[in-house]
Amino acid sequence: MNPSSPRGRLRDALLSVGERGDVDEAGLSAAVTTALRELASEVLGEQSRVELVTVGSEDHPWGRSLGLRLADYDVELPDVLLYADQSDLPPQVQESCPTLCQEEWEAVLLVSKLIFMGLQSEPEPVSDVAGHHPQVTPRLPRSVAREQFCQALAAIPERADLHQDELTAQLRAALLNFASETPDNKDAAQRIAVQQTGEPRQGPRLCLGRSGLAFAEVVLSAGGCPVPSCVLEEFPDLTQDEWNAVIHVTGLTLMAFEPEPAGDVG
Repeated sequence: MNPSSPRGRLRDALLSVGERGDVDEAGLSAAVTTALRELASEVLGEQSRVELVTVGSEDHPWGRSLGLRLADYDVELPDVLLYADQSDLPPQVQESCPTLCQEEWEAVLLVSKLIFMGLQSEPEPVSDVAGHHPQVTPRLPRSVAREQFCQALAAIPERADLHQDELTAQLRAALLNFASETPDNKDAAQRIAVQQTGEPRQGPRLCLGRSGLAFAEVVLSAGGCPVPSCVLEEFPDLTQDEWNAVIHVTGLTLMAFEPEPAGDVG
């Protein structure tokens, strides 16, 4: 993959979110959002809502982590997808991807949620001063499981020496090692396949094994769909534009871990 391409820049920026070291959150957020906007301009044009997403932190009982979140709603993207993966397959997506089934739609959203979680930083102890966090803060290195998951994702566009079956096996194992072997996760992992798609053939992409559809293609086909009722039940003030932003950023994040289409030079 060309590191100077929009996909390469976005991939590098996303992977840096969870890296060890002293991190300027404002600078990191700028790098990610700039890369998102570059790729969104190329893929989505004026319909893009990626400007509603930022890099920020959230305090959990187990610590503070840095990741992608809606800027104004103050919720992490994986939390939105946690409830979205209970949603019915939208008619618009079914029309765009006629071979897609309900179980595959749920698997795409579940795996996308886990990818966002994998790209987050490791939880850090919460500051003693309520509501105050320094702009530059040292962070723990990724856990072994998180690092292996990130490397398995990055291998899809970067490891041309590996066969797609090897990439598939590596990604499935890394996902379950990172996310745990719950029945839902195991089912979703078995639906993953790293395959070449399209004509002319694009390099290996994260796809659904049964239908052969690329995850990014499925997610981006949902742009503009109404906010699912199961999401609104949990986030009643979520706007249509914010839901579109979740869909757009999810699709672009998946694209960041794909090789360049044939003929593209970045």
